Amino acid sequence: MNREEQGELPVSLEQLEPLDHVDQLILQGKLEEAIEIIEGREMEEGLGELRWRIVECRYCNIRGEFEQVIEIVEEIKKELEVSVEQKGEQTRKRIRIDALNEQVWALLLLARLEEGMEKVEEGIELIEELDELEETEETYKDKERKTKLLLNKGRLYWGIGESDQALNFCEKSLTLSMELENKQLIATCHYLFGVICDMKGELGQALNYYEKCLVIFEELGNKQFLGGLFNNLGKIYVRKGALDQALEYNEKSLAIYEKLGNKQYITYSLHNIGIIYRQKGELGQALEKLKRSLVLREKIGNKQTIAISLNSIGVLYQELGALEKALDLLKQSLIIREEMSNNLDLAYSLFSLIGVTIDLEDIKQAKEYLSDLQQINEQEENKRIDLQSRLAKALVLKTSKRRKNLTRAEEILEEIVEEEIIEHDLTVHALLNLSELLLEELRFTGDEEILEELKEKVDRLFKIAKEQQSYSLLTESYWLKAQLALVRLDLKEARNLLSQAQEIAEERGLEKLARKISSEHDYLLHQLAQWEELIAKDASIAERVKVANLEELMGWMARKREIIIDEPEDEPIMLLLVAESGLPIYSKQFSKTEELQDMLISGFLTSINSFVQEAFHVTGMIRRITHDEYTLSFNLIEPILFCYVYEGQSYTAMKKLEKLIIEVQTSEVWSALEEVGKKGYGLKSGEIAHMEGVIEGIFQTN
Repeated sequence: MNREEQGELPVSLEQLEPLDHVDQLILQGKLEEAIEIIEGREMEEGLGELRWRIVECRYCNIRGEFEQVIEIVEEIKKELEVSVEQKGEQTRKRIRIDALNEQVWALLLLARLEEGMEKVEEGIELIEELDELEETEETYKDKERKTKLLLNKGRLYWGIGESDQALNFCEKSLTLSMELENKQLIATCHYLFGVICDMKGELGQALNYYEKCLVIFEELGNKQFLGGLFNNLGKIYVRKGALDQALEYNEKSLAIYEKLGNKQYITYSLHNIGIIYRQKGELGQALEKLKRSLVLREKIGNKQTIAISLNSIGVLYQELGALEKALDLLKQSLIIREEMSNNLDLAYSLFSLIGVTIDLEDIKQAKEYLSDLQQINEQEENKRIDLQSRLAKALVLKTSKRRKNLTRAEEILEEIVEEEIIEHDLTVHALLNLSELLLEELRFTGDEEILEELKEKVDRLFKIAKEQQSYSLLTESYWLKAQLALVRLDLKEARNLLSQAQEIAEERGLEKLARKISSEHDYLLHQLAQWEELIAKDASIAERVKVANLEELMGWMARKREIIIDEPEDEPIMLLLVAESGLPIYSKQFSKTEELQDMLISGFLTSINSFVQEAFHVTGMIRRITHDEYTLSFNLIEPILFCYVYEGQSYTAMKKLEKLIIEVQTSEVWSALEEVGKKGYGLKSGEIAHMEGVIEGIFQTN
């Protein structure tokens, strides 16, 4: 077996036969060189020319010209039927199988899955006839053909949501690939395993398979596949909430495709980058990237990808609250998908339209779209379409004021959240809407049993977030758990949960979410007296739910609206460094009013002194408290407790405090501060001057 047959790169492409040479150029993403050879060659006679047409199909598939592939394959089939060459039936069968493999790939990407399954079955029937022949060099290639057919069948089962069947055929394909020692096919099997695991929500497994692919594709120098792999790795990290890492992978992908000049795949990378910015809450950046992708797709003319872009931009406008604009774009996407008779994509469009028409309170139109979706569901045996159809029905029923409709909506949502996860986002959507229904029931009844059931649903959401390593969802789950802790009158637990939510959001680059949660924490601090009154009078659950503002949070999560940050930045009042003894070792006063002077003596220092023992001796210290209209943020870096007093937003205040600590710890003044903190005496004049300079740069520069 030679190196080319094993899927390895030869020493020189020019040493290959012309067809194999072009094949390797396509794998490396050198599409301009490939098409130059394809178009510049001399036409061959008979079956030799058909082999060139198959390579042309491969080129068109990589370019995203799927309709062109289907046309070429039909032409090849006609030529085979009228061919009078005496090279034998076996050769014609092999050419037909190669053509079918390319056609199946195009049909899969056009979501014409039923048609694709018919073609792959035709190919398998033909290859089984060839399996009976004696072992020759050509039968080795027949095993490659069979491997590709099984792999394509696995892809088709993935497309219809049959993940177990997809895994079954992928495993068969991998077994053959290993026997053939064909690295390209082995890597492609691992790639599909990763896609299937991603769909099932097994992100760790998916990542493991993708990393195996990465090693092989880098070894083979397969730039085209590397670009696609980086895109998929980016999607995994989006799901995990590691958005900066996701962005890095998608930018690598974009760089590869720009270098290769592959415009179709450039649009995929731009689209995915837009989705990342959407997850980060930077919706303006997201819109810019998605629109760039759409413009390029319109120039290319690939209707399927144009429809995807229109749908994504429509959903983004929905999050921005521009519902009429969202509706218009989603309708445009639907029209294209109706023209293409693509039921899988049609279902996505209808599901999106049901969501936006519900938001517009046009329930009559939502019901019409639901009827269309249910009709498609009856035509298709597709688990994802069935899930969308049932979830959409529940969402429409949920808009009703009739108890029986709400009960039925609750039953459907309960079924969805309890069954195997087919598509992670849809399960989460169902869980949030179910929780919203339970909350509404809780608000009216005040039933402790419903409160416990709601807690179980939020715990389930939390579990899914942890299993999927979806940090954005995990952050929101912590936030929900905090609000439920308030309803249970556990104020300390609520504050701890909010702190954990904010920390995760900050670690994962979810800045807007972190700022929103920080503002929620500030609001809670200013509500503490009200909560103490509720505890004292043993307030009803309905009253606690109202004060906790749980409905607004649940509704925001269920409908995924843009995070609006409208609080002003912090205004510095005072900075204190306190030793373990409780004595201030350095202070900086930003405000000079007499009123503040009196408060410093009587209020702030009393609050700080009562706080010091907890700070130095209790793990998990609370990092902020309020005093009148002021907030005090703390950060303990032993043996110094840093305290910042300010008005306004805590998020920006704590960022300044963290920056101060980093700069102080990395400067020559830190060793002096450590000694002063232990012994409790003041700083020297030079050390004070250094501190003043650092503080000026951080707190007083706007």
